[in-house]
Amino acid sequence: MKLTLNKAAQACGRSKSTLLESIKSGRLSAPKNELGHYIIDPSELHRVFPFQVSENLELVPNRSTEPAPTTPENHPEITALKRETDLLREMLEKAETNADHWRLMAERQQALLEDKRPKGFLKKLFGR
Repeated sequence: MKLTLNKAAQACGRSKSTLLESIKSGRLSAPKNELGHYIIDPSELHRVFPFQVSENLELVPNRSTEPAPTTPENHPEITALKRETDLLREMLEKAETNADHWRLMAERQQALLEDKRPKGFLKKLFGR
């Protein structure tokens, strides 16, 4: 059973313009029928705009934008990500220290290359 744009908007709790924007952007696929009206497959609509079935078998849009609460299942992932972040910060600090060391070495080498010999009598006389 295919849905019209109006029925699809009612089913997912969105406006027709929102669905139309999704169709035109390619996010939601919906071919047109012989009359030029969009026909939307319910499974395609559910893929883009999830909805749930309530106890009295009515379609209820799923508009939850809250992130999932921290549970024991995703807690090890969080711990691993924090550890990885700490390791990356340590590596960055070591790289910055290393860069400072080599910058100092380059400055010392540059100082050794400069001519610090006293100017000769003629150079002092003629200003060269």
